[in-house]
Amino acid sequence: MVSGRTVGPGQLFIVVALACLTIVAGCATTQETPQQAYVWQMGRICDAKSPFWRMERVEADGRYWVQGATNAPPGRNEYFECMQEQVKKTPYPAWLRERSGSLESAPVPPSSSGSVTSSTTTTTQSPLAKASVGPSGERALKPTWTVGDEWSYRWQSPEGKGTFVWAVDRFDNADGIDSVVIKSGSRESFYRREDGALRHSTVNGRVESRFDPPFLSLPFPLEVGKQWHPESTRELPRARQTAEVLLDCRVEGEESVTVPAGTFRTFHVICNNQRSKLLNFELWYAPEVGHMVKERTRFSYGIRERELTGFKFAERPR
Repeated sequence: MVSGRTVGPGQLFIVVALACLTIVAGCATTQETPQQAYVWQMGRICDAKSPFWRMERVEADGRYWVQGATNAPPGRNEYFECMQEQVKKTPYPAWLRERSGSLESAPVPPSSSGSVTSSTTTTTQSPLAKASVGPSGERALKPTWTVGDEWSYRWQSPEGKGTFVWAVDRFDNADGIDSVVIKSGSRESFYRREDGALRHSTVNGRVESRFDPPFLSLPFPLEVGKQWHPESTRELPRARQTAEVLLDCRVEGEESVTVPAGTFRTFHVICNNQRSKLLNFELWYAPEVGHMVKERTRFSYGIRERELTGFKFAERPR
């Protein structure tokens, strides 16, 4: 169980697709392949050395998934180091020779790297949507937030600087629409649970702003080259004002971004004003975090920047 501690990158809830070598000889997929048998055998050794992590699944080509329940050592990195150590101790050709007595038509050995599906439960369910982050063409799926999830940020603009925390406070059925409520101090923001579109925000229980229709900044799944065109009206009831929101958005590319919380593989999203063509905002979304890790937004007074300083995930239900 993980609670009450903010953690940086590479420690929790990471889903990483790592390359494995191509098989040069075909194998039947209806039964266990030599690659699977080899990786499972190495994995059982590492399972015994780690009380918190275990091998969850092995594909026919030797790719494997690891599931863990804590960010404390021995953790994910130690598990991968163990796997690399076992591969060095018992290389695949030697293992195959001992197993079959022949290397003829032997497949290329599987990679000692794997994928991670980390969770605070012993089930195979990932707390965040599984998404491969790597070469262009891969996608980031919609995250699954749970009450207690938190993201800490710092911000800076020409008007000053500071910090804040976003926390998943509860699920609500406001106006008959299933919503997730993100709380930051006295502010509560209501996002449509179906797709994450922002419906409205309140301060001390009073509606401060409302979007009609709800504003969808990230239409999942995200993939490089995807484009969308949000059009909404932002209402400010207390000020009795409205403003058009007309944007042209796109996923510009995948980038490795370093912020105070660490280094993350991200999808870089840029949204420009449809009329002026000037930048409205840009953000870098990290699937392993389930949120943006960096954002730049243009205001009349200049650019405001926000960066992730830490995050934590609540225990997932069994």
